[in-house]
Amino acid sequence: MLALPVLAVVGVVLVWALTRTGELFYVSVRDGKVLVVRGRVPVSMLQEFREAVSRPTVRRGWIRGTKTEHGGRLHCGGDIDEGREQRMRNTFMLYPASQLRHAPLIKQPTLGQLSGVAWIAWMFDRSSRG
Repeated sequence: MLALPVLAVVGVVLVWALTRTGELFYVSVRDGKVLVVRGRVPVSMLQEFREAVSRPTVRRGWIRGTKTEHGGRLHCGGDIDEGREQRMRNTFMLYPASQLRHAPLIKQPTLGQLSGVAWIAWMFDRSSRG
């Protein structure tokens, strides 16, 4: 009886890990602010993303960079419209994969960033307070 719940948890964790194998980074957007949840993002690229979502303000969204056999690909979702997505894709294409791998790590990551879960990362985010 105990084996079934354990197998279910292992299965969920395995699926969760497999969906992130090709991920370079995941940036969450809330009320025009960006937060790196997973991965490494060069400071100048993050600044471009921040500008793209700040005016007019994007309420909720996400930006995800993934590895492909021909380089990388940028995916966006939530309230991010096609024009902004294209602007961010153009910025993303300026950075080779080697620059993404050598971008700085998140300084003093929160519990949410360590776990890679966006809503927890926002809950513990210190930059938007005070």
